[in-house]
Amino acid sequence: MITLRTSFSACLIAILLFYSCIDGKKELNNFTKDLIVKKNILIPIENDIHYKSWQIHTKISNDTTYIARKNYYGNSIIVYNLDTKEEIKRYKLKTEGPNEVTKFDSAAFLEYKEGEFVIANGYSQIYMVKNDSVIFKKYFDDTDKGFGNMMNGFNKNLPILKNDNVFIFRKPPIARQAKKYYSYNLLVKFNLKTKELKECNVKYPESYRIGECWGFPHLRQSFTLNNKNQLIFSFPIDSNIYIYSLDNDILTKVPKKTESIFNPVFKPMPDCNGENAEFDIEKYQYDVAKSARYESISYDKYRDVYYRIVLFPSDNLSKKNIENIDPKISIMVLDSEFNLLTEKMLPKNTYDFEDFFVSKEGFWVSTNNVNNPNFNEDVMSFDLFTLKDL
Repeated sequence: MITLRTSFSACLIAILLFYSCIDGKKELNNFTKDLIVKKNILIPIENDIHYKSWQIHTKISNDTTYIARKNYYGNSIIVYNLDTKEEIKRYKLKTEGPNEVTKFDSAAFLEYKEGEFVIANGYSQIYMVKNDSVIFKKYFDDTDKGFGNMMNGFNKNLPILKNDNVFIFRKPPIARQAKKYYSYNLLVKFNLKTKELKECNVKYPESYRIGECWGFPHLRQSFTLNNKNQLIFSFPIDSNIYIYSLDNDILTKVPKKTESIFNPVFKPMPDCNGENAEFDIEKYQYDVAKSARYESISYDKYRDVYYRIVLFPSDNLSKKNIENIDPKISIMVLDSEFNLLTEKMLPKNTYDFEDFFVSKEGFWVSTNNVNNPNFNEDVMSFDLFTLKDL
């Protein structure tokens, strides 16, 4: 009799847990919005232009949307009319001589005035360029090796102009296995008037623990400017959102959960083997790919929402296929108070999670994925994601 009661109780508990999980899942997915693909755009490009856009800045002039993008082939910045899909301007930077701009491939760039750019590179150099002429150049380095202020720019952390200050992503100037790596500031600001470079009070959050090793994709934070004079930060191994106040130079954690519904799992690398001569690239790529990460966050000022791209390990991931397999990609959409409006898992082998931008129409993500059956290196191809009421 005791056995029968015990079995009945266990059965009842299992049933209650089952329905509890179902109800919880329903509540978790009780979204008010859906993220849909509204249309695709194809922009023809010439043979000397790479299809991938590592950095895209958007601007509107006379109700026309323009995008300025870095060309991976050669030192050039190309401006397109997004409405007519035509190239309208090309700035060709010099690769030698007195107007040379070095290491532009990973450098951050920003147009602060028509035809005038700030460029910050991984050699701790900042240039101010007018058309193709360098009008200012300075090393900001106290290591004598170019490591003092290694500055980069990608779509996930585009340089941002606010009140004559250009805010730029900065990599710590020491090896990633060093104990002090997580204590360095990750943001600098360059003042256009004084030509000074200062560090901002932005460090890795507590989720980055001393002794744990992460690959560079899990170390590059993403940030975006909202309409409240704040930079919003997303760190790859942290579900939380962080707010940096431009007025007070303070980084604070948003006191609410902003986790993906697909339960990302973060796995540190077994060792930091990227700093020696025996570096195994396939092992490194595999160790990076087997961990989820919050890849980027982008603010949409037209809808007052944020798009947060999340990456997950592929189901078929192995060391043998590491160079030819894509991660799974989801897009979270958060409202102005960081509540989750919706999250959507994207089709496999379709999108490039590094190539995206926001316009007045919505969130554009590149479909120039080499595993996409429709891949075409002669065009820039983007799908437009928009929100739809449920």
